[in-house]
Order: sequence, then structure tokens, then C-alpha cells
Amino acid sequence: MAEAHVELADIVARLRQTGVEFEDVEVKRAAGGLPQNVAETMSAFANSRGGLIILGLDERAGFAPVGVSDPVALRDELAGVARAKLTPALAPVIDAVPFEGVILVLAEIEPLPPLQRPCYVTTRGLYNGAFVRVGDGDQRLTPYEIDRLRENPGQPRWDEEPVSQATAEKDLDRRAVTRLIETASRNSPRSFSGLSEPDALARLGILVPHDGSLVPSLAGLLSVGAYPQQFFPQLMVSLAVYPHEDAGEPGPGGIRFLDSAAVGGTVPTMVTDTIQAAQRSLRRSSRVVGAGRDDYWEIEPEVIREAVVNALMHRDYSPQARGTQIRVELFPDRLTVTSPGGLFGNVRLETLGESGTSSSRNARLSALLQEAGDPFTGRPVAENRGSGISMMISQVRRDTGLVPLFTASLDDFCVTIPRTSLVTPELRAWARRLSRGQEFSEAQISVLALASAGYSVDIALLRRLGPGPSGARRQLSQLRDLGLLQPRRARDDGSYRLAPGLSEIAAKNEARSSPGSGLPERILEALGETDSASREDLQGATGASRSSVINALDDLITSGTVEATAPSRSPNRRYRLARS
Repeated sequence: MAEAHVELADIVARLRQTGVEFEDVEVKRAAGGLPQNVAETMSAFANSRGGLIILGLDERAGFAPVGVSDPVALRDELAGVARAKLTPALAPVIDAVPFEGVILVLAEIEPLPPLQRPCYVTTRGLYNGAFVRVGDGDQRLTPYEIDRLRENPGQPRWDEEPVSQATAEKDLDRRAVTRLIETASRNSPRSFSGLSEPDALARLGILVPHDGSLVPSLAGLLSVGAYPQQFFPQLMVSLAVYPHEDAGEPGPGGIRFLDSAAVGGTVPTMVTDTIQAAQRSLRRSSRVVGAGRDDYWEIEPEVIREAVVNALMHRDYSPQARGTQIRVELFPDRLTVTSPGGLFGNVRLETLGESGTSSSRNARLSALLQEAGDPFTGRPVAENRGSGISMMISQVRRDTGLVPLFTASLDDFCVTIPRTSLVTPELRAWARRLSRGQEFSEAQISVLALASAGYSVDIALLRRLGPGPSGARRQLSQLRDLGLLQPRRARDDGSYRLAPGLSEIAAKNEARSSPGSGLPERILEALGETDSASREDLQGATGASRSSVINALDDLITSGTVEATAPSRSPNRRYRLARS
């Protein structure tokens, strides 16, 4: 009880400091007994991340304690609501706790496992009585969100639906069909030996029965169709390039987009065309290697490819979502890919990129994309082994010192890929000033950079930056104990943001010079403090992107100021100040 009292005191102090409720805390005065909408709040907490209900505090009076007249009766009534008025029933931990001279009643609501959601107020029914927590309020779940929650325990089959208006003769790409059957026959010869083309296509799920005949399935059209958007105009990718970091801020002359594209076709075609469209607005750099040149993209094509393939393969294809396209948005500091439908199955945000984390919402389409090849290279579109996210994380970390950021709701999933490093010399100096003499790892500095830019940080983010589980916990705790990070919610659930009063670093980062400005001088300064350094070391020391560091090093080597210790393609290549 003493521990609960200490935690309650900390939560109330934060409520008084901010003056508003938190996403995970609901305060009720409860002067006239149990509030009527408490069942809605329980439903919302159970369908979200859980939460705490506090009865006996007055929000209008600055969260002053007013207490409750009969704590035992109120506690029993609250337990009765959880057991008898919600489906499925909840079992919250309910306590009467002394606080500042009065008695408060606390109810801790745990989040329901995804397979048991949604929790709803029984008398209102499923589609009118299910809520979710949004900000400091309870919001009714939409029918679309409820349907997605209900299908999560099973295997959706929207991608297997017949497209009744389509025919194999007119609406399948003959060359793509031939290549797919050849690949399937080569990979599984016993399953496809001796089959006619229609039988092979039926076995692959490209053709499905409808009114006594075989017609293309949705997955079939998306993998080898002539033009799927003839039947589903919004099953496409839209690309927009914005002039500013805020999509709503117009550019010079009121221009909204620097570039835009509507990309259609099959999934293999959309992947290739989206990469090419994005590259029109991405920087490309080169370095001299022997008699030739190596080219480097600001964001590697493989990273964009994985993000777009993931979106097209795992998006929601239910009828309610077929009017929503995948959005690829390019800002000066980041690229985002947003797809309809949240995470599915056993996939969780905190485990993305880890071995064994894979679940296919669209099983038929995923299987076909393992066989269907890129229209130009013949390379399979998808591996479907859960390794693509891990590759994306590793590549972005090598290029920028950061990692992709993932967010998900019931409605959509978004991946954010940084274009350049946020770890500037100014940020490093700021971190050193706040470290109180303690040494920060590169992962911790990257976490501070992301937090200063307004992103949430947690242990999963730290692990993607390199440290193992125990190291990530220790390093996150260090930043929290130094007062640099604070919990995003009233209760510490492991998600943090930059502590108040430190956010001015974000403004400094916005005003920083371009990533290449003064870079040769910063490289020389870094090399002057060591015998030699790798390209990755110099990236970390200067906060510049990989391509910028490579170009600056080439210039310094040409001028005779810096020398390399090994040939350009050697994995042991390092750099040092030239020796006279």
C-alpha cells in the first residue's frame, strides 16, 4: 500500500503540473456516487494500453482531493460494473487508498490481449458500446475498427475474393502468368507437373470459382493482372513530395507539392515505379573507385523497396479499405509510408525486426508475391520470412545513425525513414552538457536526437540502435534518471519523451546548417583526436550522412590532407591525417 501511495502521489503531482488528464488516467469527483460513464472508460482502457481510474479528485479544482463518502460501497459497485456490464468481463485491481487526508478509490484496468478485443458495454451492443482511449477522452470505435479487431484472431481471406467482372483471358498479363507458372513449377515440380494452365492458376489461387466458372481473385489481379485499378481504382500508391517538414505549409508561390505521382499496376510494378518516382526527389552522391564511380542514394532503394512491399503485401484489403490508397510522402527530413490497417496477428510494434516476428494478413497474396518476379529483374517481390524489416533497420542505422520509426493504430500502419542524421555537433555538445560527466553511448545520443525532434522513444527503439536487452534497459534508465526523458503517460509504461525545458534543442536542430556545411573541417577535427577512423566513426563524430562523409573524404584524399589505410573496397579501410 505504501508503494501504491508513492506512485499515486507522483501521478497526482504530474496531473497538477500539466492541468489536464492523461491518456492513461481518468479522474472523477464521484461526489454523487459512481459516474454513469465509467463503463465506457473501462472499455476504452481495456481496448487501448490500460489505465487508471481515480475516484475522489476534483479536476476543476486543480485535482484537489475531495474523497468519497463510502469507499467500500464505491469499490464494490466499480467491481460490479467490470464483471457484469462489460463483455468480456474485466477483473481490475481496485483499492481504497488514503491520500492527503481523504480516501480515494483507484481502479487499475489492464489492456485486454488483442485476441480478446474489443471490450464493449454489453447493453449497448458491440457496434455502439466499444470504446478506445484517445488523448484524455473515450472515443467510440468505428465499425471498421471493430471489424478489424474481430478478424485478428483468424485468417482474413479478402485477398481470395473473386473479382466477378474480370476474366482470365482479358485481365491477366500473359507474360507475368507464364513466368509465375514456370517459377512455381520449378520450386514445386510435383505439385504442378502435368497441370493445364487453368488448373495451375487455380492451384495457385489466381483463379477462383464464381457462378460455375473460374475468374481472377483479388490476389491474382494484384500479382499478375493487366491493370488491377480497372476494378479497384484506389488500390494504388500515391506519392507526394512536400517543400517543408509540415505537409500543410505551402512552398514558394503557394505550391503544395514539389512532385507527385499516382502509381498503379500490379504489386511488382508498383514497387518498382514507386522507388523510381521517389528517387526523382532524393539526393544521389558518387565517389571515385579506381577507374569508375560508386553511387549512393540518400535513402537506399532497398530500404524504400522493403517499406513499399510491406505496405502493399500487408495492407487491409477488406471492402471498407479498398477506397484507401497507400501514401508515400517525402519531406525534407524524412520519408513516410502509410498503409490502411494496423498490425495483424502476433506482430507487435516492440518486436518488429526481431527473428520470428511475421504474420500475413493476406496469406494468398503473400504466397504469390514469393513467386511473382520484378517485371525487369525477375527477382521475387517478397521473401515473406520476416527479415526485410531487420534489413531496413540495419541499413538506415548504417546510413544515418538512426533507425526507422514505426507507429500503428487500428486504422493504419506507418514507417518513418530519416533522410539524414539528426546527430549534429550541436546536439552532441548539448548532450555532453547535460550528461553530468557520464559517458553516453552512440545509441543514447541517437535517442536524444529523436526525442528532441518530438518522437517517442522506448526500449525497443534503443535495441534497434544496437544494444542488447539488458544494455538497452540500463541506457534508457540512465537517461531517465538524469532527467532528460520523462514518461509520455501518467504511469510509466516504458514510452518516453524529452523532458520539459529541454525542447529548445529541437529549434536549434531546425536552424542547423546543411549536413555538408563545414564537413571537411569537422572530419579533420575528428581525425586529429585519433590515430585512424572508419567511415562509420566519422559519420558518428560529424553527424553527417554516409554519402556526405564519403564525398568529403574523397576531396580530402585528393588534396593530400587525408590518406586511406586500405583499398577502397576493403572492409578494413580506415582514414587518418596524411603523414608528411
